[in-house]
Amino acid sequence: MVDPRSVQGDGFKVRFAKDTRYHRLVVADDESSRYLRFDSSFQSGMYLGQPFRTRFEYTDYLDLGLAYNPDARRVLFIGLGGGSAPKRFWRDFTRLQLQVVELDPDVVDVAYRWFALPRNPRLQVETEDGRRWLVRHDTRWDAIVIDAFYADSIPFHLATVEFLELARSRLAPGGVVVTNMIGALEGDTSRLLRSMTRTYRSVFSTVELHPVFLEGDRDPVSLRNIILVATDSASPSTEFLAERWEQIRARSPRVPDLAGPISDRWQREVRLADVPLLTDDYAPTDALLLLFG
Repeated sequence: MVDPRSVQGDGFKVRFAKDTRYHRLVVADDESSRYLRFDSSFQSGMYLGQPFRTRFEYTDYLDLGLAYNPDARRVLFIGLGGGSAPKRFWRDFTRLQLQVVELDPDVVDVAYRWFALPRNPRLQVETEDGRRWLVRHDTRWDAIVIDAFYADSIPFHLATVEFLELARSRLAPGGVVVTNMIGALEGDTSRLLRSMTRTYRSVFSTVELHPVFLEGDRDPVSLRNIILVATDSASPSTEFLAERWEQIRARSPRVPDLAGPISDRWQREVRLADVPLLTDDYAPTDALLLLFG
């Protein structure tokens, strides 16, 4: 999920477009990059000729799950987009077995055709709703990465207490859930992030927020990608996380530098009393999104 305002202007060449069952899907290039758009939201990006290079910074933050659980061997992704994160995990961590579940079969086709998603036994892709897939499979995962939200809409059934309880039941000991969303940390447009935080904290004993602070914009009221990391393990200090990640980078030098994302972990209190707990019976995610204005 990428804020659509992060890519603006003319000069795009449309390479592919289709009305799928779920989106108006467009693949478009500019001089340096290729983008995947759903309706009005840019979902993924890739540098032309450099398919593994990070195009949108939030993608690197999804590696935080492996900083919190460095012994991970099995990782599930719910949501594919252009496959930026799964293909980086596949390249950078050769020990990992990766499973992706994507709702839209046309998105899967586009990821293979236009975004260099590898076809490899270590990177399996299935087409199904992520929650239904979890219900049908009782495999235990070391990390579950939820990257199925976008700026126009949040599938509410992937944001509720009941869904998180299901995801928690599918974690191996020490497992983590890593969720990418757009929101604000404070101010009038923070209700969605705060409601999600309240919901996650009702299920997991540890929930940490890692805001994606882009250069020159550290204002907590600004909309940005925010990565939620949820686990039942104790939360390590940022100093310990940073040291652990440097050890991982020493063994796998192509993994991203997470010193900034780790040190920027949100340390202030998140106000929760005035926002709803999201449940299958009451999950006003669209209403909370409208508050973005």
